[in-house]
Amino acid sequence: MIKSIPVVSLQMCEFDAKRRVLKLASELVGMPRELFIESHHTGRVVRFLAVAEYDPLFDPDQWDGEQQIYRPALGESPTNVHHLVIYHQY
Repeated sequence: MIKSIPVVSLQMCEFDAKRRVLKLASELVGMPRELFIESHHTGRVVRFLAVAEYDPLFDPDQWDGEQQIYRPALGESPTNVHHLVIYHQY
């Protein structure tokens, strides 16, 4: 069975412009290995991938279900977002 990659509207996210961090509650999509964020302003869609062990943002404790950190995929045009955090809200 092939699962589709989730697409989330930017409206569902919070953006910390100073830190360039996008935040999203896990209740919307869980914590997939990859997802797309679609801008409701421009229509642009950016692919985000979960960080791997070699990434400085990787935290082995993130796998406890509390949060997952993502970066824009290689090959994406530059964005205002440094990384995305999906967190367990409740």
